[in-house]
Order: sequence, then structure tokens, then C-alpha cells
Amino acid sequence: MALQREHSVGYLFLQVALGLFFLVSGIWTLQGSSGNEIAVAIKSVLSGDSAQISCIVFGIIEVLAGIFLLLRMFVTFSSPIDTILMVIIMIAWIASIILIDFLEKGALPAGNFASILRWLKALAYHLLVLGAVITVRN
Repeated sequence: MALQREHSVGYLFLQVALGLFFLVSGIWTLQGSSGNEIAVAIKSVLSGDSAQISCIVFGIIEVLAGIFLLLRMFVTFSSPIDTILMVIIMIAWIASIILIDFLEKGALPAGNFASILRWLKALAYHLLVLGAVITVRN
């Protein structure tokens, strides 16, 4: 039995944006690009083959999550797989915020106004993605 959900136009835009974001980020990660914040966080903790394998696994998770988010616009289904993928991404995104924005060497602003603004902008971007993940998770 399919679940019928009604969402606002804003929710729909958020779902499309997040689906495309994860799809593109996952593809970039699988290509070895460092454009993905979670891949950067993984590489700051792990090195060598373990980092490479973790990035590949996470890239696959992101691609699948992006596909499921985009498919939800056209097909109504209740599958625990997309919820599990979103929870994994949410946990990884929280960890990457902590690692990249707070713990990484030179992450915190140096004290001048421009560096504080750059740090706040990066933190806001990361929190926006986290908020979108939490919102569309279900």
C-alpha cells in the first residue's frame, strides 16, 4: 500500500535540490574529486586504501540517496532503504561539520573580519544542507 504525502512547493524544491546535490556530490566522489565535504572529512581521518574505499562507499550511498529523493517526486513508495541512506548521510554530515568547521587545523577564523565571515558562510552552508537532510529524511 502506497503512502500518500502532500508537501508544500518549498518542500518539493528542497527535495529536488538535495537529490541533485547528493547525485552530483556522489558522482564527483566516485570520480576522485575532492568537491565533497564528507570525502574531505573522511580523508582527514583516514589515509591510503581505507580512505579510498570509504570515499567510494560513501559516494555510492550519496548517488543512491539522490536517486531515491528524485524518484520520490514521481513514485510513492515506502522503503526503509532511502530512510537508512538519509540517516547515514545525516550522521556523516554532522561528523564532517565537526571535523571541517571546528577541528581541522586552521578551521576556526583567525580573528580578522574577512576570515570570520568566510567561516560563518561555510558553516551556514553546511548547516543548510544538514537542515535539508533532516527535513526530507522522512
